[in-house]
Amino acid sequence: MIYDEYLTTAEMQRWILEVDVAWNQIDRSLALAQRDLLDQMHDSALIESYFPVYTGRLLRAMWDQIDVTSVFSVQLYESYKHFYVLNRYLSIVDYRPVTDEELIAAREKNLDHSVTDPIAELARYMISEHFAAYFFLRVSRQAKEPVLAKINGFIAKDEFRHTQFAFDLLEPRVRGNAKAREKCLEAGLNFRHVGSDVVAVPIAEKNDLQAILTLDQKFHRLCGVGLSEFAKAGMHAAQ
Repeated sequence: MIYDEYLTTAEMQRWILEVDVAWNQIDRSLALAQRDLLDQMHDSALIESYFPVYTGRLLRAMWDQIDVTSVFSVQLYESYKHFYVLNRYLSIVDYRPVTDEELIAAREKNLDHSVTDPIAELARYMISEHFAAYFFLRVSRQAKEPVLAKINGFIAKDEFRHTQFAFDLLEPRVRGNAKAREKCLEAGLNFRHVGSDVVAVPIAEKNDLQAILTLDQKFHRLCGVGLSEFAKAGMHAAQ
């Protein structure tokens, strides 16, 4: 079962808040020298805080899919952990920590949303986590404050694992199912980041070519055709 492998991997890669993050070594002046980066951390924290609502909505749509519900139980813990660690950092450097009022407003804004196509939504999630992984990886290299750089490195590893488990969940669902493959590819062509439900999604590097190319390769492995080829061939025109 996918959950066994995923949980084992997650446990082996787990980082511990009070052991692996040197909270007492944060250099506040160095952090505040990159306020644009801290603004991105604020928005990233707000996006991660949204996952209890988002995940619940996805799980309601796929309540009878044991593999999906099992794996997403770990994902939900890790995503909210990301919110906590980023917001704790912002609180320590005293720069725009996310407030309870912001959390409630973000949740309220999305209360009426529902998942009508679980396969397309799972593909949307996979793509969102893919770009999130590259975002946090880029920030880990851009941050001059060492603790923030390390935190973003930890989060990037989690996000790469999240996009892989979404791929692993989609793979058996699209295998031999042309309609499901088309739904995934259409979700890629019409992609809207999960985080955009909450805020304007922060970008660490415009037109991140590596992220785009690896996503195209991922779709080729999943669906037998990459997004660029699918779009160029007009394969979606008949939808």
